[in-house]
Amino acid sequence: MSIEKYVTKALVITSFDQSENDRVYKMFTREFGLIIAHAKSIRKLESKLRAHILPRTVSFVTLVKGKEVWRLVGAEEQKASSTIIHEVTELISRFIHGEEPHKVLYDRVEEFLEKSDAYDKQKARILFYYILLVELGYADAKVIGAKSIKEYRDWNIDDLYTHFLLSEKQIKEHIRNVVKDIQL
Repeated sequence: MSIEKYVTKALVITSFDQSENDRVYKMFTREFGLIIAHAKSIRKLESKLRAHILPRTVSFVTLVKGKEVWRLVGAEEQKASSTIIHEVTELISRFIHGEEPHKVLYDRVEEFLEKSDAYDKQKARILFYYILLVELGYADAKVIGAKSIKEYRDWNIDDLYTHFLLSEKQIKEHIRNVVKDIQL
């Protein structure tokens, strides 16, 4: 019986130590959603993995699904943090729960992290908040100026940022109302 390994990109949200040499990682993946992965002996000095997986980075990870937990068995850091990655990881951790794929959202997050340093930091934060709420079904995609969710999804991050600048006041008000309605 062979063990099936899954190789995927992951946004590493956070990590915490467990026992003497282990560490547990909370990560957001395209295929599996938000998962918790255990890495055995990663805190040992001779561990080859520990330098390749850090919180608030995007990494290629190799995972093995156990009976009860995911095991992290390989990692390669893909890219360093953007300036607002802390806010991105906090919001993902706050709004996404459980192992459920969010492929469109993951693709948006990845594109957003690549381009967000070129945008005004405060406006980028609000735009990401809006993107997250739309992709999770809480907010209306039409508020930003799209005629439909399909048109909204066809836009890239630069298009969304441009439309955000044109309707910033309405988007901020919409976000306030959505957050108030869902009590978060």
